[in-house]
Amino acid sequence: MKTILCDVQGAYVIKAKRFEPDQKASGYVLALHGFCGDMDSSFIRKLGILCIKRNIAVFAFNFPGHGTSSADEYFSLENCRKDMLDIMRYANRIYGVSAPTAICGTSFGGYITLLNLPKIPLNTDIVLRAPAVNMKRSFEKFVADMESFPKRGFEEMGFERKIIVSYTFYTELKNNYILSHDFGREMLIVHGDCDDIVLPVDMQTFCEHNPSVKLEVISGADHRFKVKGQLESTLKIIEEYLFTREE
Repeated sequence: MKTILCDVQGAYVIKAKRFEPDQKASGYVLALHGFCGDMDSSFIRKLGILCIKRNIAVFAFNFPGHGTSSADEYFSLENCRKDMLDIMRYANRIYGVSAPTAICGTSFGGYITLLNLPKIPLNTDIVLRAPAVNMKRSFEKFVADMESFPKRGFEEMGFERKIIVSYTFYTELKNNYILSHDFGREMLIVHGDCDDIVLPVDMQTFCEHNPSVKLEVISGADHRFKVKGQLESTLKIIEEYLFTREE
């Protein structure tokens, strides 16, 4: 497997990474990381290993202010949505295709995928891991003091890599509430029944409004799927959904 770093130039530089098979890829999977995560996640790396066995590349990128991105001041819901579509068009040109084979979004990346779903071709498979179907509620869990947040106007968030998130981002989330929206699209969702960020009750509500969703629950998994074997079980489910059912 070859790993290629690249910069995609727009209003600002989008940092991206391509996991490539040794021979020319027949297509690609677009991978989106979670809030305060990055394109170097263990899940995206393992997804790359999985896909290159099928001669399919994996294309990942960092949202503004995440990972190696230096575009912190551009972090907004609107820009994250735009970056996803820009990267998709860029990758389509690289691989000579009209659309990605699949899109695989984790948490916030799953939320961005859902918001952009009307612009994603129907022949692209949608795979979401613990998608933030109630991103407003999930975001509130990261804020130290919601009452003072509007007056303060910003919140510092993240783990090793910190990002300043403005209150306007929270306003964007309130204006883009999707929990009860029927997207009318087949998709796979893998979720843990012990998730404390994307609550199981919210996932149940979302799936009730989206009967075409295939929901696979990983017993004992929290939001990060960090217990040994949980990521492997997730990847096996994804492999079967993307490839085995087509054989």
